[in-house]
Amino acid sequence: MRKSMRFAAGVSAVVLTIGLAGCTAGEPEDGDASSVTELNLPAVEAPWLGGYQAMVDLYEEETGITVNLTAFPFDGLRTQEANAAQSGSNAFDLLLINEQWVGQFYDNGWVQPVADVKPDFEWDEGLIQFDGIGRWDPDARATTPDGEVYSLPINGNIHEFMYRTDLYDQLGLDVPDDWEGVIDNAEAARSAGAASNGYVVRGKTPSYDFSAVLYSYDGAWFADESGGDYTPTIDTDEFREALEMFKALADVGPAAPQTIAQAEAISLMQGGDTLQATLVTASSVPLEDPAASLIAGKVGYAALPGGTPVSGVWTMGVPVGLPADRAAAAMDFLQWLTSQETMQAWADAGGVTTRTDVSSDRPELQVLIESADAIRGGLRYPFTPAMLEVTDPALGLYLSGDVDLEATITAIQSGLDRVVEEAGFSQ
Repeated sequence: MRKSMRFAAGVSAVVLTIGLAGCTAGEPEDGDASSVTELNLPAVEAPWLGGYQAMVDLYEEETGITVNLTAFPFDGLRTQEANAAQSGSNAFDLLLINEQWVGQFYDNGWVQPVADVKPDFEWDEGLIQFDGIGRWDPDARATTPDGEVYSLPINGNIHEFMYRTDLYDQLGLDVPDDWEGVIDNAEAARSAGAASNGYVVRGKTPSYDFSAVLYSYDGAWFADESGGDYTPTIDTDEFREALEMFKALADVGPAAPQTIAQAEAISLMQGGDTLQATLVTASSVPLEDPAASLIAGKVGYAALPGGTPVSGVWTMGVPVGLPADRAAAAMDFLQWLTSQETMQAWADAGGVTTRTDVSSDRPELQVLIESADAIRGGLRYPFTPAMLEVTDPALGLYLSGDVDLEATITAIQSGLDRVVEEAGFSQ
């Protein structure tokens, strides 16, 4: 059995993968997965790639099926999968979908309902729903907790609160349960000279992080997403209060927050001069790496202050138009990957589980499991890319102090009114 990991980018990767797509022992119409000897799966160049590869190796050992895993950069993956879906090339046997892409993939009909492949499918009780990440209501054009299943979550990032346990102990700080407590701790650490940065806000890509603050103030981006009402609700008291708190959090952190994205936020924590941050579960890997982090072994993990962690999940679905035997084989792999036994092995190998019934002494996984019922969905709209072109720069300018509160409200409200209208979602 050959090793099957490839790192690729550009059209050549798709051409190669299309060539491999025919490597099956026939393509019967009855969905007989037993004839399939190879699967062609995409991957993303991310910290959890090694764990995913380990699970693929295990699947090959258990089944004898060769898995051709092709890893793309983040933006390249979306482009390759979109091209494959639109051309009907059947380049991939499953589509790997970031949370912010699911609305586009579902709404465009690029993945098919799981019941079309496995009519008797039932959601495994131990598999976390992530506020309906895998379910789609085509009438509302939204993910909903009771929608039809289109995909299964395979990598379970959510917002977690990460803090320096040594500095908390030194200063006698308690883990905060609200945003005001985060600021109080930040100011205490800065006053004592224990940390230059009290908290880190990712102001270069702020919409995701801001969502958690917004939801904790009972605010919302849109009037009724699950009901299909995408009227923007920016010009509200709740949105203003959340925005003011977001700015207060940025103000106890490093200068120029509008320049900080995920990599920079992790680096600031690793450097040892930052007290606390909100990061996704998988960020624990670089924070706990003694070769890269000065704070390895000194990080605490807790549920998000405010109680509204937002998911940043990777999920997988079967492409529309895939031959029936390959679709069945793909679903076999996906159900195997999300099973309790496999997710336990993935957790043991350092991966981020999507199940509540795995056991682990890793505190970041315990926080994920304990937060399962509180998770709020991320930015999953069919128009998310256009939305972020409005919200990310507007929020960044506000955090930097270049634009005031009311101008920010006006810019986001008017911008999202336009985005929603152009996407065909106006009421």
